[in-house]
Amino acid sequence: MATTPSTAVRDIELREHPRRDATEDTEPADDFGGRLIQVTVTANELIAPNLRRLTLASPDFRELELTGPDEFFGLLMPQDGRDFESFDTAGRNIRAAVADIEEDVRPGLRWYTVRHLRQDAGEIDVDVVMHDDHPGPGATWVSEVSPGATAGVWLCNAIWIRHAERPLFVADPSAVPALLTILEFTADHHPDDLHRYHLVIVAHSPEDLEGGIAEDWSEKVASLQIIYTSPRMEAEAVTRHLHEAASISHPCTAAQYVWASGEVGMTKAVRGVAVDDWGVDTAFVDWVAYWIEGKPRP
Repeated sequence: MATTPSTAVRDIELREHPRRDATEDTEPADDFGGRLIQVTVTANELIAPNLRRLTLASPDFRELELTGPDEFFGLLMPQDGRDFESFDTAGRNIRAAVADIEEDVRPGLRWYTVRHLRQDAGEIDVDVVMHDDHPGPGATWVSEVSPGATAGVWLCNAIWIRHAERPLFVADPSAVPALLTILEFTADHHPDDLHRYHLVIVAHSPEDLEGGIAEDWSEKVASLQIIYTSPRMEAEAVTRHLHEAASISHPCTAAQYVWASGEVGMTKAVRGVAVDDWGVDTAFVDWVAYWIEGKPRP
């Protein structure tokens, strides 16, 4: 994993769902309980035709421990080239705190995952999918922001746990950065686990993805399928793929644990197949909606 040091992930066993400890400024009941950090953009790089890598720096990142490799965070983006101004989050859900800010200065809030953490440099990378046909507020800000700009990061927690012999991972391009960090983490700490991993990636085109995924991982995992489909057809495409896999008794359909992340309709479809068709216990299905087709996902 391109996280240095590797011990920056707090618990390398991850047998239970991780959670960032509540701080004195947050209540344990806050589902997004974390910590607000001001950051400075230090790089903005196009790493694939439809994928940008934003580098964010803060002295606080030098001592940051991730709760797991797929840790997500809220990115608070100032309006119209303004500098980010911190605000009171004490004991509050971050969404409510943002909603109370005057509309003309209210920062945008969107959710991403940490692609890399470099403690020595005090930096994190975040990969953001860009689509010209329907750019959201996050992608619009990322496409325009330059080094030197400031923003906010609301630390949250990771999702994935490694407790099953046969895990299935399903991701669209918005979730592929998190999937890759899981793979890199596993290669670093539990390489013998990789041969049990089944991966399904659903994308519109190779231009949405970091290069080299198939070349780097196909021979290391149990199976890797990349499915290309039309926009708004992700749920249908992944459902059809999983049904076809079941018809030939593909081992991915004997999953004991399912991690599905990306567009809400796709992740719900995966959960439906896993629970209703395969009988996977709902406690062993982690599905995370990173975005919603045609609607904001604040």
